[in-house]
Amino acid sequence: MRPLSTCLLLCAALAAGCTESEPGSVFIALQSDFASFETWPKYFLGEGPLDGHPTGGRNGFISKIAPKGSTTYPVGSILVKSIEFGASKQEWEMFAMAKRGGGYNLGGAKDWEFFTLKFSTSGVPVIVTRGTNPADLESDGGAIGHGYADTAGTGITCNRCHGLAGTERQDHIIASVLAPGNQ
Repeated sequence: MRPLSTCLLLCAALAAGCTESEPGSVFIALQSDFASFETWPKYFLGEGPLDGHPTGGRNGFISKIAPKGSTTYPVGSILVKSIEFGASKQEWEMFAMAKRGGGYNLGGAKDWEFFTLKFSTSGVPVIVTRGTNPADLESDGGAIGHGYADTAGTGITCNRCHGLAGTERQDHIIASVLAPGNQ
């Protein structure tokens, strides 16, 4: 019994010493991590058409501002993009990126996990899908203009844009205003 308790104490001590900015650290975003996104710093991103997204006013929200001059976000950072249209928040399209770290998504936007979100009828943001290229599970089956889905064979996925060569210079963030160190 003693070796097990010693091992558990050692593991707890090691885990307590890890911070989100240490190399190799990993962050797994939970639904609760998105709950207050509307209180985070907000940036207007435009209204016109954007490849893979419906038309509407777009806003970006950042959970952790990267230090001025940074070229990457720290592990644990979350960015949410809302596309606001329709009569209620439940109609909005919402997409998010969480800096997961640990070498996640090596074939695309390195260290980033993507999400589709929706507001519940009680106004709480909920995770609909997640992963390296989550599908939008709306009733239309993810047709063109409704999320990151590629079920219609459009070729439009998260990594299609965020994983392009050269996007690593802005930590795979497309909107310059949201790029690390630009706030």
